[in-house]
Amino acid sequence: MSLFFRKSISWDEQIKFTNSNLSNVGERAKERLNFLGIDQDTLQIVKESADFLAPFKDEMIDKFYERIQSVEGLHKIINEYSTIDRLRKTMGKYLDQFLEAEINKEYIMTRIRIGQVHSRINLTAENFISAHHLLLQVMTAVLIEKLYHKPARMMESIIAVQKLAAYDQQLIVEVYMEHTFKHFLFGVSDMLNEITDIDTTKQLIYSIEKQMDETHNVTAATDQMSASIQEVANYAIKVAEGTDDAVQSAEKSRLAVDETTTDILQVGKVYEEIVNGVTRLGQEIDHTQDIVQVIKGIADQTNLLALNASIEAARAGEHGQGFSVVASEVRKLSEHTKEQIVKINENMESLQRVSSEVIDEITKTSKLVEKSVTGAENTSQALVHIVEMMQGINEATSQIAAMSEEQTSTTVDIASRNSSIYDNSVQAREISHQTAKTLFDLSNKMDNYRKTFFEINVKLTSKDIVKVAKTDHLLWKWRVYNLILGVETIDLKEVTSHEMCRLGQWYYGDLPDHIKQKDAFKQLEIPHKEVHENAKLVVECHNRNDLYGVEMGFKQLEEASEKVITLLCELEDELEKDL
Repeated sequence: MSLFFRKSISWDEQIKFTNSNLSNVGERAKERLNFLGIDQDTLQIVKESADFLAPFKDEMIDKFYERIQSVEGLHKIINEYSTIDRLRKTMGKYLDQFLEAEINKEYIMTRIRIGQVHSRINLTAENFISAHHLLLQVMTAVLIEKLYHKPARMMESIIAVQKLAAYDQQLIVEVYMEHTFKHFLFGVSDMLNEITDIDTTKQLIYSIEKQMDETHNVTAATDQMSASIQEVANYAIKVAEGTDDAVQSAEKSRLAVDETTTDILQVGKVYEEIVNGVTRLGQEIDHTQDIVQVIKGIADQTNLLALNASIEAARAGEHGQGFSVVASEVRKLSEHTKEQIVKINENMESLQRVSSEVIDEITKTSKLVEKSVTGAENTSQALVHIVEMMQGINEATSQIAAMSEEQTSTTVDIASRNSSIYDNSVQAREISHQTAKTLFDLSNKMDNYRKTFFEINVKLTSKDIVKVAKTDHLLWKWRVYNLILGVETIDLKEVTSHEMCRLGQWYYGDLPDHIKQKDAFKQLEIPHKEVHENAKLVVECHNRNDLYGVEMGFKQLEEASEKVITLLCELEDELEKDL
């Protein structure tokens, strides 16, 4: 029967709740349709109402966007993400589909995409609902204008259109809210993933501790250097004093050498006189030998005369006895003289040899004296040069002593500044620890905030669940990292089982077969198990203060964790392709 001939129906009958008999939608959609009282009759009324509404489609769209553009915030969103012309075409397709009133998978997916787009461009649910109500007001106004003389038909059409519009609005807003919640959820997850990827805190703390050690070493070295410099300064002062004494001694030595040189020159002159005297002595020896030869000749003549006298005395007989005695005495005297002359000759020859030797030695000594004089003169000049050099050394040593004093002062200043650096490093280390703790506390608060999204009735796809699992795993590794930093405590029982963590509960939970058949899913179990084994090792080493074991265990944990994350990303990509 045509609606034009329907009897008048009261308002409470118009909004009665019926069970939808739509067979081409899912159970979740049926629940919403039943709640709003939408059935095939409702959709039929909307289709019939299209006869009144379709001619005014362009006008409705014009009024809709005229109002939309009057809002500055909405106008800005349109210019940023789209154009009015494109949106008019989209709105035209929406109205055509709405007036066709065929609720099927394509109809529902169109509304889902609208909700997703509105969430992506940050169009708030409030603005969407207001804009959608504006569109509904325009359609209601048209129906009132066209059917005011047929109240029953008008009421049926308006209520049917409002029911279907309410369904659209509920579905779009639900998708919008769900997509927005997911956006916030994964935005928080991404921030948590980035936080868990921060490795600079540990490096900063270790670097500061290393800097503190180096600063301590520098302080010790500076103290030693300061003591050494002071010792050098003291030695320099002593050397300067000793050099000054040496200069004075060298000056005295130079004067003494000069006096010695004068004395040696005088000795040289004396030696020249001695040589001359010895030479004259040799000459006198030669003259004496000549005289001795004369005496020898006289002795020989005397001896000859004595011999002749003896002969003549013998001839004279008794008269010659007295003369014979004289002749005998003269001969004895002559023999004695000859003996003495022999001795004198021997002595003179010996004296001559000694004189020659003396002359030779004196000549040699004279040459040595001359050499000594020359050496003494050179020594005097060398001493003058030495005195000058030692005076220069004395001045340089004094400067070294003064510079050493300045270096000592500078070293003390360096030590003082280094001590300040050490104090600042200690403070920086404390700030770094506090920063690490603050960062960890912030990550915990963000994770708690993230968990609140799971309490909302948000439908997560398999890909979404993998993404959540990835963040859960990174947060779990983040706890171990902060255990090493000393800002977190972990009970050994928490890391013993790879099945009890959130990733393990998901992995060994009731999952669809199409997920379990993925290669990335199958490969995930072994590295995930290795993560927990190495985490257990880290906790054990940490409890017994085995720093090397902690570092090695965490390094192996990170390697296994990288494999887990890589496989989860591969699984996420594979599930994306399935959508």
